[in-house]
Amino acid sequence: MESLDFPDLGLLAPVRSFSASPLQSLVLFNNEFTLRFSEHLAARLEKSAATPGDRVSSAFRLIFQRPPTAEELQDFTTLASQHGLPAACRVLINSNEFLFVD
Repeated sequence: MESLDFPDLGLLAPVRSFSASPLQSLVLFNNEFTLRFSEHLAARLEKSAATPGDRVSSAFRLIFQRPPTAEELQDFTTLASQHGLPAACRVLINSNEFLFVD
């Protein structure tokens, strides 16, 4: 939590300052929870969808609540075929669209 600027709970902080660093992304990307959840999600997707494209589409719907664009579908299907579906899920879970609310 230190790398994510976790505030000291003993101090009053009505407004939290914003910071973003590459270290924060690496901590989230390599976090044990993220790794484990990516594997569980990939296993769920493999049971529910037959083709790699369908699995990627299902991942987008579950994580982002929207279908992937044609380019996203192609890129993530390629990523999943080269590095495995858990790796593609891990990228989606660590994306700005998932981590931040607009």
